[in-house]
Amino acid sequence: MSHDSIRARLNLYAVLPNLEDVVRDDPQMRALVGAARVTVKFLVAGGPTAWVRFAGGVCTVGRGSGPGANGAGAAGDPAASSAASSASSSATPSVILSFTSASHLNRMFEGTGSPIPLWGFNHLGFLRHEFTELSDRMAYYLAPTDELLAHPGYLAMNTQLTLNTAAFAVPVLLAHDPDCIPLRHGLTQGAVVIKVLPDGPAVSLVCGASGVLPVKGALSHPSALVLLRDLPTANAFLSGKLDTFAAAVTGEVQLWGRIGMVDTLALVLDRVPKYLTPAAEPAATA
Repeated sequence: MSHDSIRARLNLYAVLPNLEDVVRDDPQMRALVGAARVTVKFLVAGGPTAWVRFAGGVCTVGRGSGPGANGAGAAGDPAASSAASSASSSATPSVILSFTSASHLNRMFEGTGSPIPLWGFNHLGFLRHEFTELSDRMAYYLAPTDELLAHPGYLAMNTQLTLNTAAFAVPVLLAHDPDCIPLRHGLTQGAVVIKVLPDGPAVSLVCGASGVLPVKGALSHPSALVLLRDLPTANAFLSGKLDTFAAAVTGEVQLWGRIGMVDTLALVLDRVPKYLTPAAEPAATA
């Protein structure tokens, strides 16, 4: 699979789910889309599909045809969005945005291209205004500077979104990245939890015969556990600025359980910057 194709899957399946968190945790964004009841489908020719649903002030992101339909996703991508199984509504999206290729989709996420609307022209105003403003806010949180990270609220959101992106990138890379495919045998039955102390955020990766399922939040009784001392430590860890070995000695990073699974996961995560640098850039719509 080409670099553009893998990157497109990461944009849809690892970056786009962060919209859920921005709507939930940013009061301004929650108010912005609070009255919306819209489902936007992203359709790439010969490639992946995903949907974003707004209803009751809640944003839900998933893969496949849409909420209420069979959202299993593209072959070879075993993981589904954490929200896909809980959403229920008509399978018909309000808006369908089409892309002629993976590179076309990636250009939209870079802010240099626009989708082709196929359906729902009466919702284009929502796409141009509310959805674009929400996407821009996600871009803001995913483009840190030292000055921004000095603010506790920004640090918390950037760390949370970066952690989400990393977790949801894992199944995509294990399925399609040539350097990661051989690593699948290292993530056997069990779960890996990465948690920021004391109260999160956290992500879990459930590993099994069918692949790896990323979940927002910490599952109980994991096979392996990575504990990060605090938000600044977690942010440095996720951005590659932390010497993990030294941090393990000082206790900034604590590893428990099946360390081999953690080592394998680290090798996969090292590949994320190859496709998403500096972190991720969200969609800018029509």
